[in-house]
Amino acid sequence: MAAPKAVPNVVPHGLRIAVSEQGTTTTIELAGDWDLTDHDAASAAVVRALERGPECVVLDLSGVSFIDSSGIHVVVGATKRCAEQNVHMVIIPGPPQVHRVFEICQLATVLPFTSQT
Repeated sequence: MAAPKAVPNVVPHGLRIAVSEQGTTTTIELAGDWDLTDHDAASAAVVRALERGPECVVLDLSGVSFIDSSGIHVVVGATKRCAEQNVHMVIIPGPPQVHRVFEICQLATVLPFTSQT
């Protein structure tokens, strides 16, 4: 099995974005505080990931410590883009305080989150 292919990381303001590829799966790993100042960088990471034509995109929110409505907007937009391009998407939930925002917005059961353990 080939080693994951690393893609340059983006470090906007308080959010760290790391994108990696392994086979036909692209993982976008986010860590830190995700607010309006990071909207464009996070959206661009999703667009670039989808331009590579993956079969699956994994959005890993496990390292996100804070998310506001602009981050929610990016997650919803990424889900829609993946659906439009017939790309399977999986979202790894963030910690309870982050996942709670998705619950309050009634998105926790609508978006493709993996089950929390």
